[in-house]
Amino acid sequence: MRFCSLGSGSAGNSFVVQDDKTTLLIDCGFGLNETVTRLDRYDIKPDELNAILLTHEHEDHIKGAFSFSNKYKVPIHLSHGTFKMCKKRINDNYDINFNIINGSKPFMIDDIKVTPIPVPHDAREPFQFMFESNFKTIAIITDLGFITKHLIKTLKEINALVIEFNHDKNMLINSDYPQSLKDRVSGMYGHLENMESIKLLKSINYKSIKWIAAAHLSEKNNDKKLVKRLIADATLKENESIKVIDQMNGIDWLNI
Repeated sequence: MRFCSLGSGSAGNSFVVQDDKTTLLIDCGFGLNETVTRLDRYDIKPDELNAILLTHEHEDHIKGAFSFSNKYKVPIHLSHGTFKMCKKRINDNYDINFNIINGSKPFMIDDIKVTPIPVPHDAREPFQFMFESNFKTIAIITDLGFITKHLIKTLKEINALVIEFNHDKNMLINSDYPQSLKDRVSGMYGHLENMESIKLLKSINYKSIKWIAAAHLSEKNNDKKLVKRLIADATLKENESIKVIDQMNGIDWLNI
């Protein structure tokens, strides 16, 4: 199994998990044409995708999902709450195969096992996901305000982790964001602050993790070098095992 990202940040998020037979797109936060262009960087043809999984209804995660699904006939998996919140975005003429996720019950997409993980975020019914194939597991965890006991329990033993490092607390406080936005980002249903992400890493078996990729960094309120240093200090991992996903360029294939 392997992983890449088309990009991650406030301007759009999209990730790919692939094994020998199956290619999954997790979120589609870029427009139709931009998504196709970014997939091409990694030699992925749109009609090769087996499914799209949506974590929640925010624009930076669903922007191109429905037009892409309609054009290339790729089924979409999402929660009932996400579907309800997205209905106004779906053209009546679209022909899309929607698959509603049944709570946090694991399910199969071809030969990849998908485990939905509920998270605290200001969306209708948000999920993040863990993927398993050939006895290897990767979790992609972004867009949540705090670390839950259920999340820690689910991620106790994984082989690779994508984890949100959205903002540094002091940088956010001193930013030019309006107070309402500061409150939303830093709230219990907002985004992970750096030290909350470190809390998760310290709560799981990070020594068995092959690599850790930081995602959804704020361009104004975080720093890539700071994030890499925090992860290195917390896990004692070498630099090549710590990645930061770029908004424009994403991240190239990482094997699991």
